[in-house]
Amino acid sequence: MRRRSFAGPLLLVVIGALFLWQNLHPELQIFDLVSQYWPFILIAWGLIRLLEVAFSEQQRHFGLTGGEVVLVVLISIFGLGLYEVHQRGIRFTPEIFGEQFDYPVSAHSAASGVKRLVFENPRGNIRVTGGAAAEITVTGHKLVRAYSRNEADRTNGNTPLEIVPQGDALIVRSNQNRVPENQRMSDDLEVTVPRGIAIQARGQTGDYEISDVAGDLDLTSGRGDVRLSRIAGNARLEIGRSEVIRAADVQGNIDLEGRGSDVELQNVAGQVTIHGAYLGTLDFKNLAKPLQFEGTRNTELRVEAVPGSINMDLGGFSARDVVGPVRLVTRSRDIRLEGFTNSLNLDTERGDIELQPGRNPLPKIDVHSAVGRIDLILPDKAGFQLQATAERGDAVNDFGPQLQKNVRGRTATLNGSVGAGPMIRITADRGSVSVRKEGAAPSDGGVEARPATPKDRSKELRDSEVKL
Repeated sequence: MRRRSFAGPLLLVVIGALFLWQNLHPELQIFDLVSQYWPFILIAWGLIRLLEVAFSEQQRHFGLTGGEVVLVVLISIFGLGLYEVHQRGIRFTPEIFGEQFDYPVSAHSAASGVKRLVFENPRGNIRVTGGAAAEITVTGHKLVRAYSRNEADRTNGNTPLEIVPQGDALIVRSNQNRVPENQRMSDDLEVTVPRGIAIQARGQTGDYEISDVAGDLDLTSGRGDVRLSRIAGNARLEIGRSEVIRAADVQGNIDLEGRGSDVELQNVAGQVTIHGAYLGTLDFKNLAKPLQFEGTRNTELRVEAVPGSINMDLGGFSARDVVGPVRLVTRSRDIRLEGFTNSLNLDTERGDIELQPGRNPLPKIDVHSAVGRIDLILPDKAGFQLQATAERGDAVNDFGPQLQKNVRGRTATLNGSVGAGPMIRITADRGSVSVRKEGAAPSDGGVEARPATPKDRSKELRDSEVKL
């Protein structure tokens, strides 16, 4: 009869003892210790099996069973996960187990000669409002998560909110570095400042809401949202992860870097520069100076100004009344541009494109789509030169014999000149091209004057790919 190993039951005893100790002494960071020293579990298991082999007369029966191999793999995955979480600064206590206690905070200071207000508040939300007051006032509340009221009271006493002068700056310091490792604290602050002051903030987590400030903003957060309104200076934002970045009525430049979901910018007089991965909806309205966006999914967008609007998400891009030169490079989006000027350079890997400059003289246009249909809608009296190619599709022309259609194999082309005007090059590697007049009736090729919706175009594109 095969002798059973006692390594498995012993490991269960050890693991159970660790959980029991955590329950009896929650202030001790058992899980943090396990995250660093979990390989000793495998070492202890191996030593036990070696001793069993050394002192057993039936040594050939002491290999690892299939269940034990699976358990080793699971322990390794769990241990590596704990270690990675620990390395990123995430702790298992007291975020999960503690109780939250709330304390009011307040402080104020004269603002004479102060040019900058600097926040040292690693965790917590900050709301700043500019006004005509001659002093800086801070109010709000402190949240302490601990295992008892006495521990929270001690932490509250050791972490007073301070306003400390430093040269031409005032430091708003929450002293969160004094919090014990088995506790967690955040300060949510509401601040009133003189309108002309500059704002700097560095935090790990927390939202920023700032309004009616004439100075520059320099905001950094590992995780949080930003809402700005009526800002006269420049705004530099470095946000590791956000749900929304919103700015309205900003007179200076906006420089945004990070990752997140939605970005909404409206009425910005300065230049806008955005670097990062934003997977939600991006809305731009009334931007007076250049917009430069380099973001997710190999997307690049550059325009000189946006008197109208731009809306972009993971599935589509639409723009109306934008000042070029316009450059758009993207992977997979349905694209619609109306009322653009100067020039357009567009390159996409997948998606239908609809272009309608809407005015004379026309801009220079250079468009390429790897997979998708390209529709170009031009004014009736437009002058232009055209080179249009549909590698695996049809070519439709509403401008008559001035544009010559040629079909060779599966490739259709349109070439020619209509009056005098700029060069227009459009190429669809897999899809059709059409050049239509504004308000024209459906062409012989069956292309309607009013294009289908993005949803319909996506369905047609999928159907054409299946046929090809």
